[in-house]
Amino acid sequence: MKTIYPFMGLALCGIAAQAQEKPNFLIIQCDHLTQRVVGAYGHTQDCTLPIDEVASRGVIFSNAYVGCPLSQPSRAALWSGMMPHQTNVRSNSSEPITPRIPENVPTLGSLFSENGYEAVHFGKTHDMGSLRGFKHKEPVAKPFTDPEFPVNNDSFLDVGTCEDAVAYLSNPPKEPFICIADFQNPHNICGFVGANEGVHTDRPISGTLPELPANFDVEDWNNIPKPVQYICCSHRRMTQASHWSEENYRHYIAAFQHYTKMVSKQVESVLKALYSTPAGKNTIVVILADHGDGMTSHRMVTKHISFYDEMTNVPFIFAGPGIKHQKKPVDHLLTQPTLDLLPTLCDLAGIPVPAEKAGISLAPTLKGEKQKKTHPYVVSEWHSEYEYTVTPGRMVRGPRYKYTHYLEGNGEELYDMKNDPGERKNLAKNPKYAKVLAEHRAMLDDYITRSKDNYRSLKVDADPRCRNHTPGYPNHEGPSARDIIKRK
Repeated sequence: MKTIYPFMGLALCGIAAQAQEKPNFLIIQCDHLTQRVVGAYGHTQDCTLPIDEVASRGVIFSNAYVGCPLSQPSRAALWSGMMPHQTNVRSNSSEPITPRIPENVPTLGSLFSENGYEAVHFGKTHDMGSLRGFKHKEPVAKPFTDPEFPVNNDSFLDVGTCEDAVAYLSNPPKEPFICIADFQNPHNICGFVGANEGVHTDRPISGTLPELPANFDVEDWNNIPKPVQYICCSHRRMTQASHWSEENYRHYIAAFQHYTKMVSKQVESVLKALYSTPAGKNTIVVILADHGDGMTSHRMVTKHISFYDEMTNVPFIFAGPGIKHQKKPVDHLLTQPTLDLLPTLCDLAGIPVPAEKAGISLAPTLKGEKQKKTHPYVVSEWHSEYEYTVTPGRMVRGPRYKYTHYLEGNGEELYDMKNDPGERKNLAKNPKYAKVLAEHRAMLDDYITRSKDNYRSLKVDADPRCRNHTPGYPNHEGPSARDIIKRK
């Protein structure tokens, strides 16, 4: 039975009645929250009920792709409205390997704070200076117990983030505000893998284990690019999970759903606080994620170099005053939260958008108007996680097909997202799709030229010792890249 949240009805129904000159904004971000676990998108039910309720009263975008399937590059890009190659934040490494975003770069926080908004941020940062303009409060870990899934490295911090956001929204300022509640979960799944590496016995859980997805198995390991074949050698969580049984993977999905339900309860608390005051009636809510999670598709856990939809296609949801509810997800537009969030919010707030920002305002669609300006394609980038292995790649998602290219081995993928949404049949070497392949290669060339991307000049650094075993994660043997680096 659908859960009803009466506290939301007051705020989201009849929304134009009490609008003040400028709307408030509440951005809720959940690390690792893939579309594949959000009920509003027609996937796993009962994991994200408060989020689904927001979606049921607003607008949700189906084809929303992040600029990188990794936290720090994605977050630095998101808050600055720039792609990773433009911010030069290409990995999770800290300074001096990764530079901070220059002070003269306009950010979401600087634009809003300079235009009369109080800009506040609670929770996870990992931003390399892109949150400039926001007043940030560092989350304080709050202890609690979780007997069924005791791995809670990140969840402790979310308790503090929730409390801080609730306190602020329960007593909001008189001036307009933009508030970010930035949660860690379901990122806790990374710690879950770390605590259950190799051949192991899973803890008993209540209820029935979830089924594996239809795209769990890889049909042809030799028909995917080399960096993807050997993720098990370049990413420690994939190394740890490489020899898991199918039951281990099903426990992984159960854990991911659990951490998602955990953060959903905190999202509910934040929303209740928002709508407990008159300010809630004039607040636009945005829900999104920095990237997704493999969710055992293609035998992948957490996230890494691959551009599969589970990692790159994230929730992107708007609701509140001036947002015209659409019954069905918007699936005719390609959207890029990385670039589009900043101009969209600026447009809704009446703030001029700097000319150098390449994103598109989605305000027309949100208002129920014709969206004249659209993306012909969207892009995601990859460089490295922590420089143990550097294997640059690019993804181009067009209206129907997804194309990926990796510098290592000149590897390519081409997927028909209409007939093969699970991305199981790589068509890049199929002569019947030579024309489609050429069109998407041209899209990548256009992106490289238009955005001044230095992709073609980047260097691959992949230790040959991490390319020795038979391709495929179940065949993993030998050291990982991290082990090799530590031994040097």
